[in-house]
Amino acid sequence: MQTEIDATGLACPLPVLRLQKALAGLPRGRCVRLLASDPMVMIDVPHFLNETGHHLRTQSTAKNAAPDGGDVLIFEIEKA
Repeated sequence: MQTEIDATGLACPLPVLRLQKALAGLPRGRCVRLLASDPMVMIDVPHFLNETGHHLRTQSTAKNAAPDGGDVLIFEIEKA
């Protein structure tokens, strides 16, 4: 079962902080799916992964899927 974090509507760094907390409680190899609408996650998530060694498995965008009509950025991350 995959953990999902819905951080849509939250400004950075909150999505990354929620991701960090979720990953801390998981065993190695488990995946977390992060949904976020703040465009800054495009910078913050890769930086966090580079610093911690976790692996970005996929990254995609759901156009106009956020409650405010904006895009939702979707990251699937595997815990190192």
